[in-house]
Amino acid sequence: MGPRAFPVDEVHKITVLDIRLANADRHAGNILVSKEGEGQLVLIPIDHGYCLPENFEDCTFDWLYWPQAKISYSPDTIDYIRSLDAEKDIELLKFHGWNLPLECARTLRISTMLLKKGAERGLTPFIIGSMMCRETLKKESVMEQIVQEAQESVLPGTSEAAFLEAVSMIMDRRLDELSP
Repeated sequence: MGPRAFPVDEVHKITVLDIRLANADRHAGNILVSKEGEGQLVLIPIDHGYCLPENFEDCTFDWLYWPQAKISYSPDTIDYIRSLDAEKDIELLKFHGWNLPLECARTLRISTMLLKKGAERGLTPFIIGSMMCRETLKKESVMEQIVQEAQESVLPGTSEAAFLEAVSMIMDRRLDELSP
């Protein structure tokens, strides 16, 4: 079964998860396919061992090359994306005993920021996901460039909040260049 058979909303669920967690290992072997009810295909992502990395250099998403990734998110999916809150999720993880390292928490904050800003601008999962992935091993992704520019724009010892504000401003500029 090829990816063309997958329902758009199922693929979009995977894209939201992977973008949000900066998944560095999403390939077809890490997605199970199940049938529910009247034969409706359901995608089940598995193997989340390389999510929330310390940086964005290894993000890979096989779904970038599926036709559903070039379709805009539905209004319901955009509403869901709007509801995402990285800070609440970091607190929830702490509550359950998992203290994210600072770099991994930063990845969650930045990738959630990108997903929310991209979806609000009507960008497709393909465009948003492409910003996180390298075109070649040696060419930094747009996300890596944004983070690097933000790091260069703030003074050493700057707070995490100030750094994230710099990321947000640079990200807005880069996204505005892509918006339809």
